[in-house]
Amino acid sequence: MSRRPAQEPAIDAESGDEAHPAFGVAVVTRRSGGGRSLFQSDLLHNETVSLSVRQATRNRDLNHDWVHPGRELVEIEMSLAQWGSLVSSMGLGSGVPVTLRSTECNASLPEIPHQPRTAENLREVREVTDRMYARVKTATAALHAAIHNKQGVKATKEALNVLENAVARAGSDAQFTVDSLVEAGEQVVAQARADIEAHVLEVVRLTRADPSIEAPPFDAPALPGPVPSPGAPTDA
Repeated sequence: MSRRPAQEPAIDAESGDEAHPAFGVAVVTRRSGGGRSLFQSDLLHNETVSLSVRQATRNRDLNHDWVHPGRELVEIEMSLAQWGSLVSSMGLGSGVPVTLRSTECNASLPEIPHQPRTAENLREVREVTDRMYARVKTATAALHAAIHNKQGVKATKEALNVLENAVARAGSDAQFTVDSLVEAGEQVVAQARADIEAHVLEVVRLTRADPSIEAPPFDAPALPGPVPSPGAPTDA
């Protein structure tokens, strides 16, 4: 990857503020309020984390650099579970889903309707079971017709094979949809657990309450002292 060209900061003649296209500040805040719907989260969240990135200027005064935030470039909102995944999975996977609240081009983005993805999983399960039932029903009807209409051994065997294949396929399809539903449920439980744990830790921090668990004291055994040599004086 080629290096980008360097550019000196521009200095305002009146205020002395330095500005540069690459100067910026990031601000993390914690929000609380009525249940908020977030991208890729089945829960409604009363506690969220907001990350805002702004342009910045720098001013030198009193032997110190003073950084001032400017125009907001982007603001994202995350659940406590998403925030934990973001800071703990650096460089892993394809990224953590977040909810955009504002961008440089749009200062106020619309809210996301609450549409739990588990409902989508349930809909897909219903569709798969309906298709399985229709295939088995059709194959069973064909077998009955071959038997009652005396279509012969060959036709009866073919109808029986179709029915057996439909039943065998129903088992594998059902297992896949159930596994997908279980995985979605586990994700919801993990999100809820992470949010609850983070909320409890924040309450403990704010109230200065004693932790619910505490490590027992551990006294290290005293190490033996040097063995005095024969004839050496000892303390009375």
